Amino acid sequence: MNIKFENGVFTIPPLEIDERTGPLFRNLIAFEQCCHSRLHKITSYAVLMDNLIDSSKDIDLLCEMGILVNWLSPEDAARFFNELYIDTAVIGFYYEELCNDVNKYYKTDWNKWMEKLRREHFGTPWAIISLVAAFILLVLTMLQTVYAIHQFYHPPK
Repeated sequence: MNIKFENGVFTIPPLEIDERTGPLFRNLIAFEQCCHSRLHKITSYAVLMDNLIDSSKDIDLLCEMGILVNWLSPEDAARFFNELYIDTAVIGFYYEELCNDVNKYYKTDWNKWMEKLRREHFGTPWAIISLVAAFILLVLTMLQTVYAIHQFYHPPK
């Protein structure tokens, strides 16, 4: 339940999903719904994970990142999160501040540009190498131009 968002990076503790996880979560959500004095932490977690997971590709990515350990098929795991909190109400969304931080980070133009630069220009090692080579070539061309101009105005005697 200790999910953090700092500098554009989510830190989500690992969760193991198997055939027993669904009933466990549903029982915990039902307990939260019955006890009005309890915070809706489990229901909030279910809502947050449902917002992060739409398809089996999202499950595969979360498994690859070590966030989920999935013992079901990716399709069943996605369906599990998408149907987990149906017909429940969330009172006092526990991750509201986290979601506000994510939205604020996403709406910042600088962060959008940096992510686009990373995705498009630093996606592979060859892209990084070619960018460094282009930068070196640009610097050398500028130095050659400065040297040629200097030679023109101050010819050797």
